[in-house]
Amino acid sequence: MSFTTQRNPARLDDETVLYEAVTALAREGYGRDVIEKALIAYAPVDLDLLADCYVRVLRDITREAASLAARVA
Repeated sequence: MSFTTQRNPARLDDETVLYEAVTALAREGYGRDVIEKALIAYAPVDLDLLADCYVRVLRDITREAASLAARVA
């Protein structure tokens, strides 16, 4: 008998991959609902990790906007 550690179906639970996906979709102008539906349609998503990614992405976008505003002023 053989056991594998691979889960079926595969989950989207790699923090870096999930963060990059959320960042890319947010930069394209997609909202949270669309991003969640797209990711969940692709694979099951670790929802706690997704929530953490939203916090990071929002923080990064806010910092970039503030930096741009400071340069323009």
